[in-house]
Amino acid sequence: MTGLRAGEFPNATLVGERRELPASSVVELISRWARTAPDAVALECGDTRTTFRELWRRSMAIAAGLRERDVQPGEVIGVIAHRTAESVAAMIAVMAVRAAYAPIDPTNPLGRVRLILDQVRPRVMLWDGTGSAECAGGLPTLDTSGIPDLPADSPAPVTRGPRHDDLAYVVFTSGSTGLPKGVLVEHRSLVNYIGWATTHVLPDAGGAACPVFASMSFDLALTTLWVPLAQGRTIVLLEDSWDYARLYAPRSRPYDFIKATPSHFRLFERMLRPEYRSAAKRLMIGGEPLEPAMLRQMGDRIDGVEVVNHYGPTETTIGCCAYRSTVRDLPDLPTVPIGSPAWNAAAYVVDERGGPVGVGGQGELIVSGFGIARGYLGGGGGDRFFDDPAFGGRAYRTGDIVEVLPEGVLLHLGRKDSQLKVSGHRFEAAELRRHAMSLPLIADAAFDVIRGGVLDAVEAFVVFDDRSTQTPPTEREIRVQLASLLPKELVPRRVYVVPEIKVNANGKRDVGATRELAEARAGETGP
Repeated sequence: MTGLRAGEFPNATLVGERRELPASSVVELISRWARTAPDAVALECGDTRTTFRELWRRSMAIAAGLRERDVQPGEVIGVIAHRTAESVAAMIAVMAVRAAYAPIDPTNPLGRVRLILDQVRPRVMLWDGTGSAECAGGLPTLDTSGIPDLPADSPAPVTRGPRHDDLAYVVFTSGSTGLPKGVLVEHRSLVNYIGWATTHVLPDAGGAACPVFASMSFDLALTTLWVPLAQGRTIVLLEDSWDYARLYAPRSRPYDFIKATPSHFRLFERMLRPEYRSAAKRLMIGGEPLEPAMLRQMGDRIDGVEVVNHYGPTETTIGCCAYRSTVRDLPDLPTVPIGSPAWNAAAYVVDERGGPVGVGGQGELIVSGFGIARGYLGGGGGDRFFDDPAFGGRAYRTGDIVEVLPEGVLLHLGRKDSQLKVSGHRFEAAELRRHAMSLPLIADAAFDVIRGGVLDAVEAFVVFDDRSTQTPPTEREIRVQLASLLPKELVPRRVYVVPEIKVNANGKRDVGATRELAEARAGETGP
């Protein structure tokens, strides 16, 4: 494929670099390495090494099995996504026959899995034969580990790979505000993302590896999975998502990069205080606002490590903006900027009337370009997805409020639809958190609004710095200190002390689970 020309993006606030696409699909990119560097290690899983030749052979064997079952282009096939070489081969195989894979996390609650499968309705679920296939929900399953490798002289089951407008995968949003929605991502979008992300996390030739520890059903893992493999690099599959000690275990060479959310890094700090310099060359951090204060607290352990603040809704194909810095040159801002647009993408910042916002202004971020997904599974997308020549074609309304900084980058200010309102006061939970974090001995905090009483009320969950020898403040003392910073309507009615702010499967802060933790602790200590 020679690539596609990006639209002109008229009147865009910021425009990403125009680039020709290097291939029609991630399948084509991986197949090149199987031909040109067949003995290079593609995957590490425990003590097992899988070369690009072996990964490709397994993928083609599974692809042949899918051909026998008459899997059609555009069909969505479920994959029980364990972090194993066999599961990765199954995903490649599905894409190779021009179908799309829907990764199902077997550790997710069965209720969530059922919600997803009811929307996908796959004819068959692929799994690697390990553990239980209970999450298949009674659908027909194909144990790919029982499919034999193809004979050396066997004709290739795939003679023509995916096209740029074929679906690559369907990945579901977290569903924190309703039913999870399946996002339809095409190969053009994925290849564009891979090329752009490579410039941020794999700019050097060669390289050690990249760990895959997050759920393979979320964007976080997709970067660590497809970007390195498409560039002929090794990925390290960690079986246990919460095995942080192994994630940071000593290696002969540091990882090329580690990708995680800010909430993950707060857990790393509380549990391990890793020596980041020896663990990775770069840290890609995304999924939530990134605070300079957290990075500075890492001190010398992060000195010299490049930090990539990575931003992008699932609907924009994993990520659409990035900002690179080191701890020494962080801007003096509440959060690290989200940077500038990806390849073949444009950012529009608009006011409430839809008019353009200039430097120093604030407005909603609309993204257009190659990275915009086809839409949601089942059709529709409300007013989020739209096609308009004024925005260069296909575009997505993010619902995020940003500011255009003078240096030509974007600063994330919060979500348009997640502002909380209490007694007439609109506020961002992140703003309350910054006030709480300014108090002595508070290492982390989260907020929730309780409704249904005479008056709505704010409640807080705080984590104390357990490394300090000072006596932590009482609940009353915290409320008094916050009362000096906030309108009285926003002062928490209750302050719960918890050992951690819980995170969900995609690494984002989970206030509901944190409340359950607080209630469980209260039950243990009694009234």
